[in-house]
Amino acid sequence: MPAHLIIEDGQPWWWDSADIWVVPGSDPNGAPGAPIAGTSNYLWGRVHNTGNSASNGVRVDFYWADPSGQIAVGFATKVGSAFADLAPGATQEVLCLVPWFPVIVNGGHECLLAVAQGAGDINPLPDPLPSGYAFQPLQHEQIAQRNVTVVQAARRAQMLAISVAALPRQARQVVLQLEHGGELPERLLATLRLDKWQPAKEARVEAGLARTPYCDSDHPGEQKLEVAVPRGQAMPVYLSIRADELPQQEYALLRVLETEDGKVVGGVTYVLISADEKGSEHASNEEYAS
Repeated sequence: MPAHLIIEDGQPWWWDSADIWVVPGSDPNGAPGAPIAGTSNYLWGRVHNTGNSASNGVRVDFYWADPSGQIAVGFATKVGSAFADLAPGATQEVLCLVPWFPVIVNGGHECLLAVAQGAGDINPLPDPLPSGYAFQPLQHEQIAQRNVTVVQAARRAQMLAISVAALPRQARQVVLQLEHGGELPERLLATLRLDKWQPAKEARVEAGLARTPYCDSDHPGEQKLEVAVPRGQAMPVYLSIRADELPQQEYALLRVLETEDGKVVGGVTYVLISADEKGSEHASNEEYAS
């Protein structure tokens, strides 16, 4: 059996990968946490070789993109690469030495992607990836996506933007819909510095989707929204979130699922925590992604 490179997907949704994480600040060996807009952050990845042959000089490319469900080359920006030699059965954590500076215009809310390219891989990817190539983690085990955002709960509605993109030669008709509740695996919580946190037993979260940015306390938006995107373009959709204060060390989950022809093709996960929580070092402008 040849080499078999894997960057593990998240569960239950692949964009919750714990094999991609961020270390905010100037020390790449510091503690993981949510990235901070406008300052240096370092990207890490975990790559596995489950095959019977070694793969030396494995390159892991890191990308960021605006929060979005399905992403293609051309809509994502490459940050840099990390390298590893992987013996059969080996796992290695790799560091991208190029610092990442999340853009302030998005408040640091970005999606992250990692792509492993290595000699002798059983299912090699095109190298380089051509423009318009769709990152599809479910179809390619060497690709993982991290689209997880930490948001401080607030009674006043917050507006967050989500991008819906179409490939250069194909228009898209998608449906965005909200999914409330659930919990995150311990490995993922650890990379968010929420190691000992539990899902909230009671959480009142009001959220809605809209095509234009607005805040209406009486009508936060739609729970399901159809979006038509011309080929080669990206369109914004706006998510309004309002939540009562959560108990200490408890979080609430909200997901935006992007579906096409009734099938989930991507999404964004929002982790709501108390605005008064001490010691978490999270702020409303910090995010993991995806």
